[in-house]
Amino acid sequence: MSPPAHEFSREWARFCPRCGADSLSSDDGRRHQCAQCGFVYFHNLAAAVCVMLRRGEELALVVRGQDPGRGLLDLPGGFVDPDEDLEAAAVREVREELGVAINNPRYLFSVPNLYRYREVNYRTLDAMFEVWVNDLPPVVPNAEVTALYWRELASVKPEELAFASVRAALARLRGAFP
Repeated sequence: MSPPAHEFSREWARFCPRCGADSLSSDDGRRHQCAQCGFVYFHNLAAAVCVMLRRGEELALVVRGQDPGRGLLDLPGGFVDPDEDLEAAAVREVREELGVAINNPRYLFSVPNLYRYREVNYRTLDAMFEVWVNDLPPVVPNAEVTALYWRELASVKPEELAFASVRAALARLRGAFP
């Protein structure tokens, strides 16, 4: 279990961006206030996308090539860039990670997540999308993805998955898959 985000806020949010004083503090890990000049900074959640590529009764799962979760299973996806909509992010992330062009990802639902990166906990909201495909070309291993496996949903064990949001999403879908 990861510690709450605010336990790490002092490590990365010490200095006020307005006056430079070593006086930022936070009670909740989201709202940070400078005791010196009163500046307030909100560390809000980040938007992310996950894409469920489906083929018949199977789901495509990638093996993560980097931390967090290196070596564990995940859905293709990632963070949404500034000025990018969720659908465009889903298309971009699948192209970047798998080298595959997808069309018209269908939004399913969202799941909150905790993404711990370099000793900082980031709160994310992961938008889950679905795309039906006939097949995918073999994955060329890269920094983000080392392999792709087709698995039936019922065969995926929670401990194989890198993130709580993906575990929650797949648990939610178990009734929707054949």
